[in-house]
Amino acid sequence: MPNLVKQIPETMRKLGVSEETISQFDFPKTSQSDDVMIRFEKDSSDPAHNIFTNTMADMKWTDIQDYADKKAIVLLPIGVIEEHGPHLCLATDIYIAHIDCEAVKNYLERKGYPVIIAPPFYWGICQAARGFIGSFNIRPETAKNLMFDILSSLKDFGFETIFAVNAHGDIEHKITAMNAFKEACERLAITACVPYDDFMLQHFGLGSDADCFYSIKPQEIRVSEATVGDVHAGDIETATINTFYPHLVDRQKAKELPDVPLGDNFESWMFGGQLKELSPQGYLGSPSSYEDVDILKNVEDYAHRISEAIIERFNRN
Repeated sequence: MPNLVKQIPETMRKLGVSEETISQFDFPKTSQSDDVMIRFEKDSSDPAHNIFTNTMADMKWTDIQDYADKKAIVLLPIGVIEEHGPHLCLATDIYIAHIDCEAVKNYLERKGYPVIIAPPFYWGICQAARGFIGSFNIRPETAKNLMFDILSSLKDFGFETIFAVNAHGDIEHKITAMNAFKEACERLAITACVPYDDFMLQHFGLGSDADCFYSIKPQEIRVSEATVGDVHAGDIETATINTFYPHLVDRQKAKELPDVPLGDNFESWMFGGQLKELSPQGYLGSPSSYEDVDILKNVEDYAHRISEAIIERFNRN
């Protein structure tokens, strides 16, 4: 299929079709792997393409019933509304979580698993970026209770297996999600899991075999040429939004921004450092390097790793 998709514009050129005409068609973006094919709108400024696209929010209740009857896996996109530098939109994290969910859904379905995406949860905890305009300050108990109520609603709909796909890194946010999903596992008797890596679990004295976790393997491929890692609104996040939602990126501003490394502040950042103290403009990384990121390869790799982690946890039931 990917090779066929590549051949379509080539065939049109051989037939004498102009580049202007070819550019009007929305061809799927593909990679070398047959496991995942990433699709997105050529013009994502179309309001029909948003964080509710291909989720329960766009379905009729009878459609959702069909998925519940099939005991489908539910993917719950999780993020926040917070500043992402002077070049990206506030909803960057939840857009990325939605993109990841669509890629994971595609991967799992190709493996034979029925999958449905829940409406996105975007009222997470903005701890590090709290000092900026645009970073909504949600109390942990509010976020936890809302997450639990969403999981409880999904249980009432007939779903018993729910995996969060989280695109926000604040430690308080992760702890809040962990507590909500842990309570759901215990009180609702469902499989409800949040993603963690083994490195983070060690800091909480937990193992990846805990009921409310699924452990994702670290990335082993290189997708960026930047010498400064993307901690917040850097090259990878900028490249992701630019690829899938280009109208939400100020490209000129991104190209003008100097690198801001995290340096020796990793522990402080990971356990609650305040972003404004480290970067007055609200980013950590190298936004100007966004054009050098192989973003489709990055999304595909993440979809592969998170999907395999979901399959492993699913088969443990």
